[in-house]
Amino acid sequence: MTFSEDQLIVWLQQYFWVFVRMGGVMAIAPVLGARSVAPPIRILLALLLTLLVAPLLPEPAKVELFGASWLVALAQQLLIGVSAGFVLLLVFEATVLGAELISYSMGLGFAQLADPLRGVTTPVLGTFLTIVTTLLFIALGGHLLLIETMVRSFHTLPVGSVGFDARALVMLLQFGSIVFIGGLQLALPVVIALLVVNLAMGVISRSAPTLNLFAVGFPMTLIAGLVLIHAGLPALLDGVTTLFDDAWLILDQVLRTP
Repeated sequence: MTFSEDQLIVWLQQYFWVFVRMGGVMAIAPVLGARSVAPPIRILLALLLTLLVAPLLPEPAKVELFGASWLVALAQQLLIGVSAGFVLLLVFEATVLGAELISYSMGLGFAQLADPLRGVTTPVLGTFLTIVTTLLFIALGGHLLLIETMVRSFHTLPVGSVGFDARALVMLLQFGSIVFIGGLQLALPVVIALLVVNLAMGVISRSAPTLNLFAVGFPMTLIAGLVLIHAGLPALLDGVTTLFDDAWLILDQVLRTP
Protein backbone atom coordinates (compact mmCIF):
# COMPACT_ATOMS: atom_id res chain seq x y z
CA MET A 1 0.00 0.00 0.00
CA THR A 2 1.44 3.33 -1.08
CA PHE A 3 0.38 6.88 -0.37
CA SER A 4 1.07 9.93 -2.43
CA GLU A 5 2.63 13.04 -1.01
CA ASP A 6 -0.61 14.97 -1.46
CA GLN A 7 -2.54 12.39 0.57
CA LEU A 8 -0.04 12.56 3.42
CA ILE A 9 -0.18 16.35 3.46
CA VAL A 10 -3.99 16.32 3.54
CA TRP A 11 -4.04 13.83 6.43
CA LEU A 12 -1.40 15.80 8.30
CA GLN A 13 -3.32 19.04 7.93
CA GLN A 14 -6.59 17.40 8.92
CA TYR A 15 -5.13 16.53 12.31
CA PHE A 16 -2.98 19.64 12.60
CA TRP A 17 -5.80 22.17 12.28
CA VAL A 18 -7.92 20.34 14.84
CA PHE A 19 -4.96 20.24 17.22
CA VAL A 20 -4.34 23.97 16.82
CA ARG A 21 -7.96 24.91 17.49
CA MET A 22 -8.27 22.55 20.45
CA GLY A 23 -4.93 23.75 21.75
CA GLY A 24 -6.20 27.32 21.70
CA VAL A 25 -9.13 26.28 23.85
CA MET A 26 -6.92 24.41 26.31
CA ALA A 27 -4.66 27.43 26.65
CA ILE A 28 -7.28 29.70 28.21
CA ALA A 29 -10.55 27.85 28.89
CA PRO A 30 -11.65 27.55 32.53
CA VAL A 31 -11.21 24.20 34.29
CA LEU A 32 -9.63 22.47 31.28
CA GLY A 33 -7.04 25.20 30.75
CA ALA A 34 -6.58 26.38 34.32
CA ARG A 35 -3.13 27.34 35.52
CA SER A 36 -3.24 24.48 37.99
CA VAL A 37 -3.27 22.07 35.02
CA ALA A 38 0.28 21.49 33.84
CA PRO A 39 1.02 22.48 30.21
CA PRO A 40 2.00 18.90 29.23
CA ILE A 41 -1.40 17.69 30.43
CA ARG A 42 -3.15 20.36 28.36
CA ILE A 43 -1.14 19.36 25.29
CA LEU A 44 -1.93 15.68 25.81
CA LEU A 45 -5.61 16.48 26.28
CA ALA A 46 -5.66 18.55 23.08
CA LEU A 47 -3.87 15.72 21.27
CA LEU A 48 -6.35 13.14 22.59
CA LEU A 49 -9.32 15.26 21.46
CA THR A 50 -7.65 15.68 18.08
CA LEU A 51 -7.28 11.92 17.61
CA LEU A 52 -10.94 11.43 18.52
CA VAL A 53 -12.44 14.32 16.57
CA ALA A 54 -10.36 14.64 13.40
CA PRO A 55 -11.52 11.37 11.74
CA LEU A 56 -15.15 12.47 12.16
CA LEU A 57 -14.70 15.79 10.37
CA PRO A 58 -14.84 16.50 6.65
CA GLU A 59 -11.59 16.83 4.78
CA PRO A 60 -10.25 20.38 5.20
CA ALA A 61 -9.30 22.62 2.32
CA LYS A 62 -5.74 22.10 1.12
CA VAL A 63 -3.48 24.93 2.23
CA GLU A 64 0.07 25.41 0.98
CA LEU A 65 2.46 24.61 3.81
CA PHE A 66 4.25 27.55 5.44
CA GLY A 67 2.88 30.00 2.91
CA ALA A 68 0.98 33.20 3.58
CA SER A 69 -2.38 31.42 3.44
CA TRP A 70 -1.08 28.77 5.85
CA LEU A 71 -0.04 31.40 8.38
CA VAL A 72 -3.42 33.14 8.07
CA ALA A 73 -5.24 29.84 8.61
CA LEU A 74 -3.04 29.11 11.63
CA ALA A 75 -3.88 32.48 13.17
CA GLN A 76 -7.59 31.90 12.48
CA GLN A 77 -7.63 28.53 14.22
CA LEU A 78 -5.82 29.91 17.25
CA LEU A 79 -8.19 32.88 17.39
CA ILE A 80 -11.27 30.65 17.24
CA GLY A 81 -9.99 28.39 20.01
CA VAL A 82 -8.82 31.21 22.28
CA SER A 83 -12.07 33.14 21.77
CA ALA A 84 -14.16 30.14 22.82
CA GLY A 85 -12.21 29.75 26.04
CA PHE A 86 -12.16 33.50 26.63
CA VAL A 87 -15.95 33.79 26.56
CA LEU A 88 -16.33 31.22 29.35
CA LEU A 89 -13.43 32.69 31.29
CA LEU A 90 -15.30 35.99 31.51
CA VAL A 91 -18.03 34.32 33.57
CA PHE A 92 -15.46 33.20 36.13
CA GLU A 93 -13.97 36.69 36.24
CA ALA A 94 -17.44 38.14 36.83
CA THR A 95 -17.88 35.78 39.77
CA VAL A 96 -14.53 36.81 41.23
CA LEU A 97 -15.39 40.50 40.84
CA GLY A 98 -18.70 39.99 42.62
CA ALA A 99 -16.92 38.14 45.42
CA GLU A 100 -14.42 40.98 45.80
CA LEU A 101 -17.23 43.55 46.09
CA ILE A 102 -18.87 41.46 48.79
CA SER A 103 -15.55 40.91 50.59
CA TYR A 104 -14.76 44.61 50.75
CA SER A 105 -18.27 45.34 52.03
CA MET A 106 -18.03 42.82 54.87
CA GLY A 107 -14.44 43.64 55.83
CA LEU A 108 -12.69 40.62 54.32
CA GLY A 109 -10.79 42.53 51.67
CA PHE A 110 -7.54 42.10 53.61
CA ALA A 111 -7.83 38.27 53.66
CA GLN A 112 -6.06 37.22 50.46
CA LEU A 113 -5.37 33.71 49.17
CA ALA A 114 -3.51 32.39 46.15
CA ASP A 115 -5.97 31.32 43.47
CA PRO A 116 -4.45 28.31 41.63
CA LEU A 117 -7.06 28.52 38.84
CA ARG A 118 -6.20 32.12 37.92
CA GLY A 119 -2.62 32.39 39.14
CA VAL A 120 -3.28 35.55 41.20
CA THR A 121 -4.26 36.41 44.76
CA THR A 122 -7.94 36.93 45.50
CA PRO A 123 -9.99 37.43 48.67
CA VAL A 124 -11.00 34.32 50.57
CA LEU A 125 -14.57 34.68 49.37
CA GLY A 126 -13.35 34.97 45.77
CA THR A 127 -11.53 31.64 46.05
CA PHE A 128 -14.62 30.05 47.58
CA LEU A 129 -16.95 31.30 44.84
CA THR A 130 -14.43 30.31 42.17
CA ILE A 131 -14.49 26.75 43.47
CA VAL A 132 -18.30 26.81 43.62
CA THR A 133 -18.47 28.14 40.05
CA THR A 134 -16.05 25.46 38.88
CA LEU A 135 -18.14 22.71 40.47
CA LEU A 136 -21.28 24.23 38.93
CA PHE A 137 -19.59 24.35 35.53
CA ILE A 138 -18.70 20.66 35.76
CA ALA A 139 -22.11 19.69 37.17
CA LEU A 140 -23.83 21.40 34.24
CA GLY A 141 -21.58 19.53 31.81
CA GLY A 142 -19.88 22.69 30.64
CA HIS A 143 -16.63 20.94 29.79
CA LEU A 144 -18.48 18.46 27.58
CA LEU A 145 -20.58 21.20 25.99
CA LEU A 146 -17.42 23.16 25.24
CA ILE A 147 -15.90 20.20 23.41
CA GLU A 148 -19.16 19.65 21.51
CA THR A 149 -19.27 23.33 20.55
CA MET A 150 -15.72 23.18 19.23
CA VAL A 151 -16.52 20.10 17.16
CA ARG A 152 -19.54 21.87 15.64
CA SER A 153 -17.37 24.89 14.89
CA PHE A 154 -15.46 22.88 12.27
CA HIS A 155 -18.71 22.62 10.31
CA THR A 156 -19.79 26.25 10.72
CA LEU A 157 -16.28 27.74 10.47
CA PRO A 158 -14.24 25.23 8.47
CA VAL A 159 -10.53 25.62 7.89
CA GLY A 160 -9.81 27.97 5.02
CA SER A 161 -13.01 29.96 5.42
CA VAL A 162 -13.15 33.66 6.10
CA GLY A 163 -13.24 33.06 9.85
CA PHE A 164 -14.31 35.80 12.22
CA ASP A 165 -15.71 38.92 10.67
CA ALA A 166 -16.02 42.37 12.23
CA ARG A 167 -19.46 41.62 13.64
CA ALA A 168 -18.17 38.58 15.55
CA LEU A 169 -15.27 40.55 17.00
CA VAL A 170 -17.63 43.33 18.09
CA MET A 171 -19.85 40.74 19.80
CA LEU A 172 -16.84 39.39 21.70
CA LEU A 173 -15.76 42.84 22.79
CA GLN A 174 -19.26 43.79 23.90
CA PHE A 175 -19.58 40.58 25.88
CA GLY A 176 -16.53 41.67 27.88
CA SER A 177 -18.82 44.00 29.81
CA ILE A 178 -20.33 40.89 31.45
CA VAL A 179 -17.42 40.97 33.90
CA PHE A 180 -18.65 44.25 35.41
CA ILE A 181 -22.39 43.82 34.83
CA GLY A 182 -22.49 40.21 35.99
CA GLY A 183 -20.22 40.82 38.97
CA LEU A 184 -22.36 43.75 40.10
CA GLN A 185 -25.57 41.75 39.66
CA LEU A 186 -24.21 38.90 41.76
CA ALA A 187 -22.91 41.13 44.55
CA LEU A 188 -25.58 43.84 44.66
CA PRO A 189 -28.14 42.12 46.96
CA VAL A 190 -25.52 41.28 49.59
CA VAL A 191 -23.80 44.67 49.26
CA ILE A 192 -27.10 46.53 49.78
CA ALA A 193 -27.93 44.41 52.82
CA LEU A 194 -24.48 45.04 54.29
CA LEU A 195 -24.95 48.75 53.63
CA VAL A 196 -28.05 48.64 55.81
CA VAL A 197 -26.02 46.88 58.52
CA ASN A 198 -23.32 49.56 58.32
CA LEU A 199 -25.96 52.29 58.56
CA ALA A 200 -27.38 50.60 61.65
CA MET A 201 -23.91 50.46 63.19
CA GLY A 202 -23.50 54.16 62.43
CA VAL A 203 -26.75 54.96 64.23
CA ILE A 204 -25.63 52.86 67.21
CA SER A 205 -22.27 54.65 67.34
CA ARG A 206 -24.06 58.01 67.41
CA SER A 207 -26.40 56.83 70.14
CA ALA A 208 -23.57 55.40 72.27
CA PRO A 209 -20.38 57.36 71.57
CA THR A 210 -18.40 55.38 74.15
CA LEU A 211 -19.05 52.14 72.30
CA ASN A 212 -15.98 50.74 70.56
CA LEU A 213 -17.30 50.57 67.01
CA PHE A 214 -14.37 48.57 65.66
CA ALA A 215 -14.69 45.93 68.37
CA VAL A 216 -18.43 45.51 67.76
CA GLY A 217 -19.02 46.64 64.18
CA PHE A 218 -16.49 44.42 62.47
CA PRO A 219 -17.73 41.12 63.98
CA MET A 220 -21.34 42.12 63.34
CA THR A 221 -20.63 43.01 59.71
CA LEU A 222 -18.66 39.80 59.21
CA ILE A 223 -21.37 37.62 60.74
CA ALA A 224 -24.08 39.42 58.77
CA GLY A 225 -22.11 38.92 55.55
CA LEU A 226 -21.65 35.19 56.17
CA VAL A 227 -25.33 34.77 56.98
CA LEU A 228 -26.35 36.67 53.84
CA ILE A 229 -24.02 34.59 51.66
CA HIS A 230 -25.41 31.38 53.12
CA ALA A 231 -28.99 32.52 52.62
CA GLY A 232 -28.38 33.89 49.13
CA LEU A 233 -26.20 31.08 47.78
CA PRO A 234 -29.05 29.43 45.78
CA ALA A 235 -29.87 32.76 44.12
CA LEU A 236 -26.15 33.33 43.52
CA LEU A 237 -25.88 29.98 41.76
CA ASP A 238 -28.91 30.85 39.64
CA GLY A 239 -27.19 34.09 38.66
CA VAL A 240 -24.01 32.26 37.67
CA THR A 241 -26.06 29.77 35.65
CA THR A 242 -27.68 32.69 33.80
CA LEU A 243 -24.23 34.08 33.01
CA PHE A 244 -23.21 30.70 31.61
CA ASP A 245 -26.36 30.61 29.47
CA ASP A 246 -25.49 34.05 28.07
CA ALA A 247 -21.93 32.88 27.39
CA TRP A 248 -23.10 29.81 25.47
CA LEU A 249 -25.50 31.96 23.45
CA ILE A 250 -22.78 34.44 22.48
CA LEU A 251 -20.35 31.62 21.72
CA ASP A 252 -22.90 29.91 19.49
CA GLN A 253 -23.55 33.14 17.59
CA VAL A 254 -19.85 33.89 17.17
CA LEU A 255 -18.93 30.40 15.96
CA ARG A 256 -21.85 30.35 13.52
CA THR A 257 -20.81 33.60 11.90
CA PRO A 258 -20.01 32.89 8.23
